[in-house]
Amino acid sequence: MEGDKKLTSPVTGTAAIAAEIKALRKGRGLRGDVTRRIGPLLLELAGGDSAQARARLADQLAALSGRLPAELRTAVLAALGLHPATREMATYDRRRAWVASQFDRVPRTAERRIEEAQVLLAQEVAAELLRRRGQSAAEDDGWHIERFTAVLLLDGPTPEVIERRRIVATRDDLTEITIALDVPRDPGQARLSLASQVTEGGRLVRTEEPSRNRTRFQIALPHPLRQGDSHEYVMTIQVLPGEPMRPYYICVPERRCDHFDLRVRFDRRRPPAWVRRVAGEDLRVYESFEGVPPPAGQVPVDGTGEATASFSQLRLRQGYGLQWLFPEGSG
Repeated sequence: MEGDKKLTSPVTGTAAIAAEIKALRKGRGLRGDVTRRIGPLLLELAGGDSAQARARLADQLAALSGRLPAELRTAVLAALGLHPATREMATYDRRRAWVASQFDRVPRTAERRIEEAQVLLAQEVAAELLRRRGQSAAEDDGWHIERFTAVLLLDGPTPEVIERRRIVATRDDLTEITIALDVPRDPGQARLSLASQVTEGGRLVRTEEPSRNRTRFQIALPHPLRQGDSHEYVMTIQVLPGEPMRPYYICVPERRCDHFDLRVRFDRRRPPAWVRRVAGEDLRVYESFEGVPPPAGQVPVDGTGEATASFSQLRLRQGYGLQWLFPEGSG
């Protein structure tokens, strides 16, 4: 499998990836037909050979470039034809000239900036591939999550979450998947009572409770997926009346997860005192969080009572989501 390959070394791997990125700058860049120009490492980043490889690679490179300084991010996205201002430019020379005009540079200097950005982006790609390859065989069981969208409703009689996942098969004949839900409980507390169902794109065939904190859901897919196929399903999970719930919703990936979008709707009559963004934290950090988060770490609640957060390229076994605190006596 692709995940079993190793980069020979960080330097060699980065150089090879940078060369593959450079090969995509020709012609219309990633806005054109690059089917025969996507190298093996970038093809791995895109999730394997499929009809959607170009679009997936464009999404991956755009997301990873977000970790670069603003000027370098603009330079490399423009060179690849991914910047909105350069998408219709048919040649690399035109896109390089645009980069030069944006930063008051001559084309030769713009070329150096693009090359610099290309190397930094290659380093991010190398780190991402190593992250994905670090999954154990048990975790790499034939699929990964391309996008996970969760809507948590706290304005009704009992908490309910609507989870939509777009998954991608990494092997042929994928017919079912298993996902897990962890609900931490204090010593002496009984298991949380839940009502769950798959409402779109699959059928819930089995629910297991391997521990007091964990529930596993086995979901049958409507039809077998081939390697590279994507599929969406929707699941709802409701906390039964009278059950306490901890003040956070956190995604802790146990397999590759490219994007996670979260929306929490609070009761406007009982808004939280604060909401904070959790981005790549260990369980012990958000479980023991006390006090008031600094303004930069807080997430606003809009006029409808909603707070939102989005994450890309999630790290395994790290927490991502939202945490909140209700004023005493109101939560």
